[in-house]
This record gives sequence, structure tokens and C-alpha cells, in this order.
Amino acid sequence: MSRSVVILTGEASGDLYGADLAQSLRARFPDLALHGVGGARMQAAGVHLIADSRAWGAIGVVESVKVAPKVLLAFQQVKRFLRRARPDLVVPIDFGAFNVPLSCWAKAHGMRVAYYIPPGSWRRERQGADLPRCTDCVLTPFEWSAAQLTAMGAHAHWTPHPLLRLARPSEPKEAFCERLGIDPYRPIVALLPGSRRHEARALTPLYARVADQLYRTMPEAQFVISVAPHFSPDWINALWADGSKQWVPTETRSVWNLLAHADAAIVCSGTATLEAALLGAPMLIVYRGDWLMNLEYRLRRRRLNLRWIGLPNLILQRDVCPEFIQEAASPEALTHALLPLLHDAAAREAQLQAFHEIRQALGDGRNLREAHEWLAEWLEKVGE
Repeated sequence: MSRSVVILTGEASGDLYGADLAQSLRARFPDLALHGVGGARMQAAGVHLIADSRAWGAIGVVESVKVAPKVLLAFQQVKRFLRRARPDLVVPIDFGAFNVPLSCWAKAHGMRVAYYIPPGSWRRERQGADLPRCTDCVLTPFEWSAAQLTAMGAHAHWTPHPLLRLARPSEPKEAFCERLGIDPYRPIVALLPGSRRHEARALTPLYARVADQLYRTMPEAQFVISVAPHFSPDWINALWADGSKQWVPTETRSVWNLLAHADAAIVCSGTATLEAALLGAPMLIVYRGDWLMNLEYRLRRRRLNLRWIGLPNLILQRDVCPEFIQEAASPEALTHALLPLLHDAAAREAQLQAFHEIRQALGDGRNLREAHEWLAEWLEKVGE
């Protein structure tokens, strides 16, 4: 019997999880029709894209306004597709501003909705109030999220975080270093400027200035900057030249190799901080935007009332990795904080021990069913 699934994502991390889900479901159901909203990874996994989300990534009001027309157009495209196709299952992944209202619409029109990794599921104090009424089930990678959603009336299940399976290096350190032209016996610092254009534009020159400063006290240090798949290395190199004239290699392949083999990292706030933790890279967490985003942050920071922005700190509810936001993210401050991660065994070990706790909080070593197993079970029942 023919079955169909629509997977809806909006950012690079969702595209990764959606592709993983698509591959697992297609292995179980070879004739499964897969459609969705996503990017290059989902497309490569055989998902027919209703809309491409690669240019949607935004944080804050200022940047969100810039991408709003594209997102609103895609919202209407997806609604028209769902009304016509009537899929057996709609699977939204994170990206709540788009996916929550779309889930409510789909559920109201008689479609089955299984929300995977609901937005803000890392929060311990609250979960999305709309999720119980706009879903048939919720699959969440945090135990406290599943408990809260169940108490709210949702059919929620705790599933292992997909990064526990996915975030692994694909090449040994020696091959990695040979490919990038660096010395495996000298310290390596990974630089992750983010997957959104405004993040990379703000952080790449900042990272270059940190590298210049660190070279003065630690000339043996080596830096490698990660380039998101949808960015041009030439563009990143041009941004780097605004802060430093010294060449650094760019990593255009999986960031997991870079994080697994780095001695320390400077990471833009987001999913990459969780990837760094799972791959054992002691890190500094950074977020810095342009002057408009800085103004917005200053105006909204009291109302936001967030003590932490990095996932390792949010998950464990304590200071694990130092955070540097907006003006606090200066080259001097970052250089000063980076040195202990390269020289101080106690500072490194404290983060590494916390990373082990994070793995456990994400379901490592627990007897939990994977998300694709739950979804496959429900698809088996289609037509019964």
C-alpha cells in the first residue's frame, strides 16, 4: 500500500534531522512518498521539496522581518499542497513560528500530525501551549519536555536525540590534518561562525581578530574555520580578511570531523554548541549581530529573561561553557577565555565531564525508541 509523509523544517539543524528521518523511513517503506520543506540534505535524502528553506535562517525581529515574505509565501504553498495531497502523516521539526500554526491548520483539516523535536523543548520551565491541541503526538529529545507535555494533555514520548547517532567523525585525525594542511601535533582551534548569513558576516571577522591576538602569545596554535554548505569559501575568506591577513584553512565538509579533532572551539550559539559537546570539543559560545541586532538585544534582554543562550548550559542549567553576547564578545575577551581551554587541564576536564552528563540527558544508554520507530509503527497502521 502506498504511503505518504510530509516533513517540515526551517533551519539547517532541522534539515539534518529531516534527512535522517527520511532515510530511515524510506529503508522501512521503499515506496514511501516523501515531500517537505527543507534544504540540501533532505533533497539528497529523496524528499521532494515543496519549498526550499536554505535562506530562511534568522534570529530576532530585525532579521526575521527580512525573510518573512519568503516564509509567508512558502506557508501558503505548503497549505495548498497539504489540501491537495492529504498525506498520511505530517512531521514538523522545530521552527515553531512556521510549523506550529501550520500544524494547527493541518490537524483542524483532519491530518495526522507528529511533531518531532518541538520548539523550545530544551526549556525546563514551560513547553509550547499549542502543542497538545495541534498534534496527534509529540516526539521530544528531553525527558522533562515529554513529562510537561504529557501533563498538558499531549501524547508525548521521550526519544533519543538524533545527534547521539549522527554526530561522529568520518575520518581519522591524521587524514583530516593532511587534507587541510595542518599539523596533527599542534593545537587546533575550531571556529564555527554559524549557518545564517548575518551570523557569519558578524562573527568571521571577529574570529580573525581573535586568531591574530592568540598567535602573539601562542604561535603554535592552528585555526580552522567551518564553512556552511550553502556558503562560498571565497565569501568567508573575504570576511576573514577584514580581521586578519593570515591565512587559515576552511573546512567545507562535515563539521563533525573538525569538532572531533579540535583541542578547543569558538562556536556560534545554536545546534552547533550541542554538536561540539557531543564530540568533546571544549568551547566558548558566542553570539554577535550587527548594530540593529545589538540594539534589539539591549531593548529586549530584560523581557527575554534568559540566563544562558548555549544549549550545553541550558540543558544542564549551569555555567558549563563561557558565553559572550554582543559587546561582551570582543577579541580581547575571547582570547583571554580561550587560553585556559588550551592550557588548563582542569578547565578542559570540567567541560568534558559536563558533556558526559549532557549525553545522559539526551537519552544515551537509555532503552528508548527512536523517533523513526514510532513513526514507522503509525505508518504500518495506515489503512487498517
